[in-house]
Amino acid sequence: MENIGMQAAPSRGRRVALTVAMCLGIALVMLDTTIMNIALPAMQHGLGVGLGRLSWALNVYTIIVATCTIPLSRLADIYGRGRLFVVGLLLFGAGSLIAGMAPGFGVLIAGRVVSGLGASVLLPVANALGISAWVVKDRVKVVAALGLTQGGAAAVGPTVGGIVTDRLSWNWIFLVNVPIVAVALILSFFALDLKGESRIQARIDWLGSIVSMAGLFVVTFGLIESKNWGMADPRVWMCLGVGVVAVVLFVLVERHVSSPMVDLRLFRFRQFTAAALVALIAQFFYIGVLVILPTFFTAVQGRSELNAAMILLPMSLTVFAFGGFGGLAINKLGPRLLVLAGLFAVLASYVLLAIVNPASVTAMALAALVLGVGFGVIAGPINVLAASSLQGELLTASQSVISVVRQIGSVLGVSVFVSMTTRNITALPTHTPQAMTGAYIGVYRIWIPVLALCLLLALLFPRKRDYLLGQAAGSR
Repeated sequence: MENIGMQAAPSRGRRVALTVAMCLGIALVMLDTTIMNIALPAMQHGLGVGLGRLSWALNVYTIIVATCTIPLSRLADIYGRGRLFVVGLLLFGAGSLIAGMAPGFGVLIAGRVVSGLGASVLLPVANALGISAWVVKDRVKVVAALGLTQGGAAAVGPTVGGIVTDRLSWNWIFLVNVPIVAVALILSFFALDLKGESRIQARIDWLGSIVSMAGLFVVTFGLIESKNWGMADPRVWMCLGVGVVAVVLFVLVERHVSSPMVDLRLFRFRQFTAAALVALIAQFFYIGVLVILPTFFTAVQGRSELNAAMILLPMSLTVFAFGGFGGLAINKLGPRLLVLAGLFAVLASYVLLAIVNPASVTAMALAALVLGVGFGVIAGPINVLAASSLQGELLTASQSVISVVRQIGSVLGVSVFVSMTTRNITALPTHTPQAMTGAYIGVYRIWIPVLALCLLLALLFPRKRDYLLGQAAGSR
């Protein structure tokens, strides 16, 4: 099948411009998932709303991205990836403008809804367009750039949020997206053949879309509310039960429709299934640090948002550096050794968080830095491992599923770690600084044995020799 969104033989300059545009689209989405966390106190003061209510500015974005990514990415196959990417940019830019200029909470939520719809298109379509523009043998460097952008943009979110909020105002954490959208649009119009792009002839799988969206919405909502209800609350388990039923119904529907929204053949590829599982776990443990430490630094240690952001800056830089390294090192080390190294670094970071002195800026920055190494090493190659040598509809499906998996990992990370921290704080007899520190840092100690077991997941990936043989076969 002809590459969707490009003509048969695009020039190298157009392919490079396309890749840059895709990186900008990914950066917008990932930056928006983490940039708000550190600005919440300033937004509370500016909008005059409570933290519980304001948290829905985060939650509504996450729910929409988790719910709409798969059906909207399927529409990209039917109506054209390039066209949907441009629509996604316009939606994201409009939503950012609305949120940035919001006079009140209601308008802010409206802006986040529009941004979420744009993000649901941008992340999977950008990855699919960026990867499919290059032949299989050239994908490693492209995926390194895409993975580097994906991990790095999420990592720098708190730092950018702290600097922008401290120097300007919270409004600019959204308005800063607008010029990036403009640049991405210019590059897209140059690089994409919007009139002549290939499309598939298929019907929209409405039943599959409704089942998947309903199931993901209920599960995501239940996980988000678990931090208020508690993980043992029957409502949480009811939401998870609905999710299980939705999965069963979705599989039954997809097996019997002529144009399934997700081609279930994807899960016959062990490497794809393994990549999805590791993406979920890496995102979960990464977000677990990203959502707790900024609050710990500001609420318990009394640091400013900017100071807290600077402690996490080394982590952001290592995600950038090792995200690129991971993507480029697949062919040198092989997927198995690379994933093992990444998971081991995540384990090491949690061990450090559990044993170092939390009052030491150097020690906490080091622990976060090691996490950045592990997450970067995994995030860089995950998309190419998921894509393998896939083409056409399977390639788009692989990227949309991986995007949803990452969102679920983020939601799980926020819900579980916030719930555990809240429970620890509630159980304290006294709320002294020392006791509060133990309540925050204690959540990391619990996960060390689990992370040690997760090292075994590396065995699901091929060794270097087998991986290179598979790549060589796919490029022919």
